[in-house]
Amino acid sequence: MTLIIPGVEVKVVKEVVAPQLAPSGVLGLVGFTEKQPGVGRASSWSRFIELFGSGSACSMPEAGQALANGVFELVVSPLKATAGAAASFKIPVAQGNGTAFTLTARSAGTWANGLKVTVASRQTLEDKTVFDLTVQRPGSEEVETHRNLTADDGDRNVSTVVNAQSQIVTIAQGASAKAPKSNDADNVYQLAGGKDAGADDYSSALAALENEPDVDMVLIAVQDFSDPKTVAKIYSSAISHCERMSTASKGRIGFGQVAPSGEVKAWIGMAENLVSDRFVMLAPHGVCGAVAGRVGSLDYFQSPTFKSLSGMGDLSAALGVEDQQALLKANVVPVVNQRGRGIIVVRGLTTDGDQISVRRVADRAVRGVKLIGELFIGRLNNELGRGALKQKLMEFLVQMEKDGAIVPSTDGSDPAFKVNVYSSQDDFAKGIVRIDLAVRPVRAIDYIYATILVQV
Repeated sequence: MTLIIPGVEVKVVKEVVAPQLAPSGVLGLVGFTEKQPGVGRASSWSRFIELFGSGSACSMPEAGQALANGVFELVVSPLKATAGAAASFKIPVAQGNGTAFTLTARSAGTWANGLKVTVASRQTLEDKTVFDLTVQRPGSEEVETHRNLTADDGDRNVSTVVNAQSQIVTIAQGASAKAPKSNDADNVYQLAGGKDAGADDYSSALAALENEPDVDMVLIAVQDFSDPKTVAKIYSSAISHCERMSTASKGRIGFGQVAPSGEVKAWIGMAENLVSDRFVMLAPHGVCGAVAGRVGSLDYFQSPTFKSLSGMGDLSAALGVEDQQALLKANVVPVVNQRGRGIIVVRGLTTDGDQISVRRVADRAVRGVKLIGELFIGRLNNELGRGALKQKLMEFLVQMEKDGAIVPSTDGSDPAFKVNVYSSQDDFAKGIVRIDLAVRPVRAIDYIYATILVQV
C-alpha cells in the first residue's frame, strides 16, 4: 500500500528458520517377516513384534540385535511371503498312513530348516490321546513345549493351542481326528523345505525404502549363504541403492556379513567384489545387526572402533590376531571377544578403507545443505537473498563444528569449513545459484605410538 495521509506503515517479514534435521541412526531392514503390513517403523521390540509377528524374531534376528544395541529406529520393508518358502513337516498319524497335522514355520526362509519336533504321548483316556509337542531350533538350547494336547475339538486342541502360543510354528491345517504318531529316539521329525528369496526379490523390497528419506543405514537380512554369487549380487544391490540415494542427498551406508561357514580367505574374496565407501562387511557371521545397531546408537560423527556390543551370545567364530590382521587389510570389519571389554568392533571401516564416521559426517552435511537450500528457492534473485543463504549454511556448519563433527586442521591454519554462495551472470540468467562448500570431518584416532626414554 502507498500512504496518502501521513503516518507509519509497518510490514512484518518472517525470518527463514531451517527445520531440524531428522535424527541419525535410522536403520532400514529388508527380510522375511511373519506379517506383511508394508513398510513399517518400530523403535522397540514390542512394537516390532506387534507389527511383523513373533516369527519375525527368527527370520530376522538382526532386528533384535539392532534394538538391543540402541539403534534409533527400525524401518522394515518386508519381503513378499511368496518370494521364498516356509519350512514345514507333516506329522503322521499314530496308525496307518496319513497326516495328523502339518507344522509350518511362522515366516519364510531357511532359518527353520532342521527345526526339531518331538511328539510324546502322555496318556489315553476314553479313546482320546493326550500328547506333548516340543519344538527346538537347530543350534539352540531353547525349547518350546506345549503340553496336554489333543486331536479333538476341545480346549487343548493342538491347532488352537499351537497357533495361539507358539512363537515359531503354526498348524497349517486342522488336526485330524486321529492321534499323531509319537517319536522315539531314532525318529525325530525335522522341518524342511524353507527357501530364501532371490536377488531380485531383495532388490524390489529394498526399493520400497527409497520413499523413507530419513533412513541413513540399510541392512539386508540374507538367510541362505550357500551360493556366494547370489549373496554378492544381493549385497551389490544394497551398494547400488546407497549410491543412488546419495545422489538424491539421502546418503546411506549398507551393512553385510560373511557366510556362516568357510575360511577367512573366502570371506576376503567375497569382500573384494564389494568395494565401496558405502558398504561395511562384517565378520564373523551373526554380528551384522548388532554392529548396525551400535553405529545407529552413536552420534553420527563417532566411530564404532573399539565400541562394545550387547545382546549377543557367543560369536560364531573366534578370530585370532592373524585373522584380524588379514581381515583389516582387506577392509573387512572384525568383531571379537576381548578380555576386559567384552565383544567389540575392532575397527569401523567401509570396504574401500574409509572410516564409517567420516562418511556419515559427509552425509550429514549433504542433508543439511539440501534442507537449507530448499528453503531459499525463489528467494535468491538478489545479493541479499544469497547472503542470507550463506549465513544459514554457516550457522549449520558452526553447529557441526561445536558438536565436534568437523574440525580445523591440526596446526590450526585451515578452518573446519569453508562456504561460498555466488551466481555468475550466465547462472543468474538461467536461475542458478552455486554453493561451494568444504568440510573437514573429524577422524577417529585408531593408533597410538609411544616413545619411552629409559634414563639411567
